[in-house]
Amino acid sequence: MRDKEGVTILLTTHLIDEADRCHRVLILHQGVVVAMGTPDALKDEIGGDVVVITTKDPEKLREMIAGRFSVTPTVLNGKLRVEKENAHAFVSQAIEAFSGMIESVTLSKPTLEDVFIARTGHRFWEDSQ
Repeated sequence: MRDKEGVTILLTTHLIDEADRCHRVLILHQGVVVAMGTPDALKDEIGGDVVVITTKDPEKLREMIAGRFSVTPTVLNGKLRVEKENAHAFVSQAIEAFSGMIESVTLSKPTLEDVFIARTGHRFWEDSQ
C-alpha cells in the first residue's frame, strides 16, 4: 500500500521479526527513541557478525578474549557476546585458544534484537534492572 497508494502505515509491535519487515523502524526503550532507520541500516551498525559463547566463567573468559583479540566482549545473561567482522575466523581462533573454557558457540548475522542490545545493554524481553 505504501508504494502503490502512497499511504503511510504505522505499526506498533513487540515482535522484532515483524519490525524487520518494515520500511523504517523506530525502537523505543522506556519511552526514549534508541534507534531509528531502515532495518538493514540499523543491523549494519553492529559492524559485523554476532558471536555468543557459553562458558562457566564469562567474566574471566571476557578478560582473556579482550586481551588476546583486541575486542570488547560483553557479558549478557551469563553468556559472552562479541560483535566482530569476519567472526568465523575469530570463532576458530577463540576455540583453539580457550577450548577448555568454551562450552558452546553460536555465530549469526545481526538482528534488530542485536541492535536493541547494543543500544540498551540488555535483551528485549528482560527487565532492565
